Amino acid sequence: MKMSRVLAILVGLSMASPWAAPGARAQQDTGSANYIMLGCEAFLLDPIPTSRLLLAGVCAGIIDTLQVMKPNICLPGIATRRLLVRGVVSYINTIPARLHENFIELASEALEQTWPCAPK
Repeated sequence: MKMSRVLAILVGLSMASPWAAPGARAQQDTGSANYIMLGCEAFLLDPIPTSRLLLAGVCAGIIDTLQVMKPNICLPGIATRRLLVRGVVSYINTIPARLHENFIELASEALEQTWPCAPK
């Protein structure tokens, strides 16, 4: 998939908020880590609860896109989607005071901090 298309999908997902009830949209920031982490944590369950299936896919899709787009992330050869999500969840759970922040920014930071490339 072309990088521009992946970026367009990521931006569209981050701006769309079909996961909240219409009355809750004004109250809940659906781009926040506080919200999307519900999907990330559900992604790690087996099976993924049906009520969180869409949000789990959003979480995994954002993380997949970030790992492709970020040149300063060096994943181990056996990296799986589950490993990436687990790494992001672990990192974000260590900074609960920042859960109100944008999930994409925190997930990017998590990937960079968890799997940094060695200096050349």
